Amino acid sequence: MDELLEIIKKQAATIQSLTDEISLLREQVAYLTQKLYGKSSEKNIVQPGQMSLFEEEETPSQEDFDLPR
Repeated sequence: MDELLEIIKKQAATIQSLTDEISLLREQVAYLTQKLYGKSSEKNIVQPGQMSLFEEEETPSQEDFDLPR
């Protein structure tokens, strides 16, 4: 009977240890997922004289030249 109680105690300790490890791993996954897919803290700094992909000046397109005036 004492042997069974000792086995149960060891199993309970193992279960608790594994539960703690799973919790830690879930926190790590959440953190890394946020770092990978979350908002970036990078700022868009435009250097003078450098062209920007996001703030383009409007230029007439080829379709504009095809329209009658």
